[in-house]
Amino acid sequence: MSKKHLFSLALTAVFVAITVVLSRFLSINIWNMSIGFSFVSVMLCGMLLGPLWGGLCGGLADLIGAILFPFGVYFPGFTATAFFKGAVFGAVGRLAERQRKKSRFIVLAVLILALSEGVFSLLLNSLWISVLYGTPFVAVLVSRIPLCAVTFILQAVFALVLKEGILPKIRKEI
Repeated sequence: MSKKHLFSLALTAVFVAITVVLSRFLSINIWNMSIGFSFVSVMLCGMLLGPLWGGLCGGLADLIGAILFPFGVYFPGFTATAFFKGAVFGAVGRLAERQRKKSRFIVLAVLILALSEGVFSLLLNSLWISVLYGTPFVAVLVSRIPLCAVTFILQAVFALVLKEGILPKIRKEI
């Protein structure tokens, strides 16, 4: 294993641990909604290391959190969704590296994050909740729209803050 891959593995493990703490202890979990900032550590991992590592961070954090600190029964659909969202954060990170113009990055990142939030959080997670609890899909979907809208806005703001302020400083250090 190369030094770069070992470093990426170790850094991803740190982000997984941070994500588990943020999602299981420092967030509010209601029946079909979770309010918290655990996406920030997954986003940072993905933006620093790329889509694969971001996906692994999201998926492993969900799996480990569900095994060690369960809120209900484990359902693999949520882990798959967490993986895909982490990979999207990594794609936004790659986009940040390639886009030098701030305005162009903002437009593309917002589009990618909106699509991600709509497909993964709103549609897929609503479907998983519906399947898991036998609740009508439309009822779950409608109840989750406000949370997903707020989460999307927070993700877009954090992506911009990370790209403009934090990522360049971290990249210089590593």
